[in-house]
Amino acid sequence: MKSDKFTLEFEVHYHEVNPYEKATPLTILHYLEDAAISHSEAVGQGIEQLKAKKQAWILNQWHLQMDCYPVLGEKVMIETWSAGFERFYGTRDFLIRDKQQRVIGRATSLWIFYNTESKRPLRIPPDFQEAYGSDPTRAIVESLDQRQNEELDQVGESEQIFTVRRSDIDTNGHVNNANYLEWMLEVIPEDIYQNKHLAALEITYKKATTYGTSVCSKCFVSNPKENNVLCRHAILGNVDRQELAIAKTIWQPYEI
Repeated sequence: MKSDKFTLEFEVHYHEVNPYEKATPLTILHYLEDAAISHSEAVGQGIEQLKAKKQAWILNQWHLQMDCYPVLGEKVMIETWSAGFERFYGTRDFLIRDKQQRVIGRATSLWIFYNTESKRPLRIPPDFQEAYGSDPTRAIVESLDQRQNEELDQVGESEQIFTVRRSDIDTNGHVNNANYLEWMLEVIPEDIYQNKHLAALEITYKKATTYGTSVCSKCFVSNPKENNVLCRHAILGNVDRQELAIAKTIWQPYEI
């Protein structure tokens, strides 16, 4: 079976960086999503084509690892490919390369194909496999549970309430996946956020939310004085307390 890898170049702009002039984790997620959408457009399965058939992809999981972040003005290349289809699930992987073509980040993702009218998962048509091709090579082979396999004492907890804004909503009428991470990052303790960078992320989306609702972002911090700080996150409906998304993040010191 053919394997069609797709590449897309980005330049890091001023509004995409942090005070260290490095691209933020949100910027990276937006690049990955844009590359995935552009790949779909290139093979004739873009947003408009799917919308006409009342079909869409919903993101279920992200797994991101960053060795370092690109800086302001730097050009980065996102390479992405389909790692396979099974029933109504599609797996997509990514490599992030710097201007010297060195791999500085990796990501895997799991998507659900569904019917926008019935709001139910939909079996992926056979022609998708032919359109995208498939390469079973995975960009990341270990989970954060394998990297952080010991149970750590939880020493800190924080939370904050947010109201879903119009600008949070994507083309499917739900909160864009990157905005859940934005809510999670807002609750990271300030000393961790200012002195460390997000080195790894695993996030699972469990239930969609829409404009005008209220959500609670909770963060539980373990081993805050170590080089590898582990944070566990939950985004809950503020009224019904249902889990909307859960995640783990690992934070490491900035390299001086």
